[in-house]
Amino acid sequence: MSPRERRVLCAEPHDDTCSLISMLLARQGHQVASAKTIGECLKLAGRERFDLYILDDDYIDGTSLELCKQLRQLTPGTPILFFSSHAFQRDRERGLEAGASAYLTKPGDIFEIVQTINAILMPSANGPAPNEAE
Repeated sequence: MSPRERRVLCAEPHDDTCSLISMLLARQGHQVASAKTIGECLKLAGRERFDLYILDDDYIDGTSLELCKQLRQLTPGTPILFFSSHAFQRDRERGLEAGASAYLTKPGDIFEIVQTINAILMPSANGPAPNEAE
């Protein structure tokens, strides 16, 4: 039995990065939607159900920390992954404090993002996968 297809929202203002992430996740059987701004991301998150959000650093209409906090209020149980070029320990701490489930830095091993996403989305023995209980 294969795992259920997961829906991922990639909030990434750079087309090339989002295209690469989308291609890699599609190969894993995930469906990826994209948003370039905080406004687009929140609109999609309010309309559709996602199993994971991937956030970049900054957007033309705000910061990833602001977006993370707003997503956390909108969908408290949905995991959030920062894929950020902000590499200082304090940046990681701020992202996790804002509600992120994991924090990866760019540039890095692009396959690490796939491994991290699969680990986050893997159903645990202790309960349902994200959003399955909804």
